[in-house]
Amino acid sequence: MDFIKPWIEGIVYPLMEIKNGNRIRQYLADLKTTQNYTKSQLIQLQRDKLTSLLLDCAENVPAYEGLGLEKQYIIQDPFAALQRVPILTKKQFQSEAEQYISKKADISSLITNKSGGSTGEPVIFYMDRYTVEHYEAARWRGLSWWGITPGSRSVMIWGNPIELAANQAESYRKKDKYLKNRITISAYQLNPGRLQEYVNTINKYRPEYLYGYATAIFAFAQMMEAAGLRLSLSLKAVVSTSETLHDHQRQLIERVFSCPCINEYGARDAGILGYEAPDRKIHATFENAVIELLDPITLTPVSDGESGLICVTDLNNAVQPRLRYILGDLATWDPASSPESDQPDESYTNALPVLQSLDGRQDALLIAADGTLVHGNFVSQLTRKYPDILKFQVVQHSREAATAKVILRAQSADPQRTLAAYQQDLETLLPGVSFTMEQVEELLPSKSGKYRYTIREFEDVKGI
Repeated sequence: MDFIKPWIEGIVYPLMEIKNGNRIRQYLADLKTTQNYTKSQLIQLQRDKLTSLLLDCAENVPAYEGLGLEKQYIIQDPFAALQRVPILTKKQFQSEAEQYISKKADISSLITNKSGGSTGEPVIFYMDRYTVEHYEAARWRGLSWWGITPGSRSVMIWGNPIELAANQAESYRKKDKYLKNRITISAYQLNPGRLQEYVNTINKYRPEYLYGYATAIFAFAQMMEAAGLRLSLSLKAVVSTSETLHDHQRQLIERVFSCPCINEYGARDAGILGYEAPDRKIHATFENAVIELLDPITLTPVSDGESGLICVTDLNNAVQPRLRYILGDLATWDPASSPESDQPDESYTNALPVLQSLDGRQDALLIAADGTLVHGNFVSQLTRKYPDILKFQVVQHSREAATAKVILRAQSADPQRTLAAYQQDLETLLPGVSFTMEQVEELLPSKSGKYRYTIREFEDVKGI
């Protein structure tokens, strides 16, 4: 029997509320109420929060002074007023981060955080408890759709070097186990030789769900299926986060673990922006953020059903607000459930706008010699026609040159023929780009722990 779950939910959380003023459970209750709002009610809620944020930014944040954010315009139409604010890239924010700190903020009391840095230098930023607790409430709201609560036992397949630093490892493990009811299997050290040990650990710990990087969970499921192993317990879900979850990965994970594999979408510097519900749609956290989808070249709004860059205005972070902040991810609104749609699909779980798909990273957009954009997902689909390719990574160095690193099955009958055919297909997909093929033994994740199938190392003249 799990004694830690009632300990967390009945004692730890109430004590945190008394001692530290923690309000995660209150914000969670609020989100469970607003998820039942009509679309017009949700828009009004967002309008009110955006109005308050913009008025505060205009008065107290140096970076937003002189941008025409006048009170009368904000009150009249905060969404139109927001469009007066220039797009903010991570590079721009890093160069003048102090200008985005509110004059009202007490820096000594703020929480310092940084993004994972999977695309280069991590972005360092400030938050306050109010912001963090809204992020956490959004995560628990999404998990609650699957019968998972803040005390539910979990096993993480994870490996953040910040959180798992050697001098903090033991303290981290104890805090995780007794205050968060979870243990971690390192995503950095998934050794097939220890597979039975991992399975035994999960069976003994008896979690309600697994949580981790898409590629790490997928690799774990692959090893289990190859070895003919299954867990001796029933999971409520496997939660995939931090990376794009591809259909073939989801299918294998659900087959091996005999439960739904659900998608969590968020970012350290934006919070939980979407969660997959039982209708198998990713519902946006409309109450916490204004999400725009923009054309990667023109930075103008895309039409519903078209993929665009995610541009976020966090409605809760007033201590270092980032208006119209480009995360570097791509997504597509579901035409029947976008914020602009007047006729939402009644089959959906709630009226929250739906992200039809999460389409990877901005720099996963590869570029042919003539400037044609090719999404990295196409490379993934292309690769699936080669059963001998276990894992791949395409790195584009320039419009003329790229490298394809490939791990082949040990039993591959004709490795050179496979590589030559794959090279020809890649060069057909990206005309004018010459590929160097490398057969490797291992492909490591980035420093953040995330694995990326396609990487573009250069910024194109179009700004992509």
